[in-house]
This record gives sequence, structure tokens and C-alpha cells, in this order.
Amino acid sequence: MVRRLLALVSVLVVVTGAGSCTPAIDLATSIKVTDVLTGWYDWGIKDGFNKLVPSITFKLTNVGTRPIDGVQVVVAFWMDGGDGESDSKQIQAISTASVAPGQASEALTVRSDVGYTYEGPRADMFQNSQFKDATAKLFAKRGGKIVRLGEFKLDRRLLPHVAEPPGRP
Repeated sequence: MVRRLLALVSVLVVVTGAGSCTPAIDLATSIKVTDVLTGWYDWGIKDGFNKLVPSITFKLTNVGTRPIDGVQVVVAFWMDGGDGESDSKQIQAISTASVAPGQASEALTVRSDVGYTYEGPRADMFQNSQFKDATAKLFAKRGGKIVRLGEFKLDRRLLPHVAEPPGRP
């Protein structure tokens, strides 16, 4: 009976983190978005039309004093004048391999599935009356907490289509 009680207490300490002596990492002050590149990714021809989608590439830099791991990022794409996000993506930005203080994550690229299709040349799409600019809003998640990282207006720049390696869909 005593063994079961000790085992239960041990499990609760591990699950709740009660045995942890290290304070939680404040993502709002420990992570900075750096090396940002925004634009409109050339998705190629879809159903006979040129397709462009919002795209953002960035790194997460650890500006804190302790290594950071286990960070997910949510990127929400908003079209100007829209009443909500047009698309959002969640990615594992920093896995179990932590990012040391003063270091940055690998470059992370996130693209929306929602964009514009156009019959004419891709470069002319930005002058089309139906075209609306977009903003990428970034949020970090770790340990159940969500922190706003920033908003980035997408540049009116074409990002070239990259062919997928053989064997990938």
C-alpha cells in the first residue's frame, strides 16, 4: 500500500512538474523573430491559372539566458480588409534539440494554401483590382501558453517556384 502511494506521488510530481526547480521560460522575452523574408510564392499552374500564395520565412532567435526547446509556431495569414484569417498553419519550430542563448533556429518557411489565381502573367497579379495585400501574424506555443511574436506585412515580391524532389507529392 505504501509503495503504491509513493508511486502515485512520484507520478504526480513528474506530470505536474512540482519537482522542477527551474522556472518556466517566458517566450515573450526569450524569443525574437529574425531574418524575415516575405512575399508571394509561385505555386505554379493550378487548373490552368497561375497561383500565388502568401509565404513567410524566418528564424527564431533565443534572446534569453536559457536553452529553449519544444516551441510550436502558429502563422495566421490575414488578407487586408478581411474579417478574419484566410488560413493558418501550425509548425514545430524548435523540437527537442534546444536552441542555446544567442543562437537561432533553422530557417522556417510557412506558406498558405489560400491565395490568388490569375490568367495573366504572375507579375501582373499585383496590379489586379482584386488583389489584396496580406499580413502574417506569428504566435509561439510552449507548455500550453501562447505568446504573440509579431505581425509581418507581406512584400509584393514573387518568390520562385521550387520543384519538389522526386518521390514527394
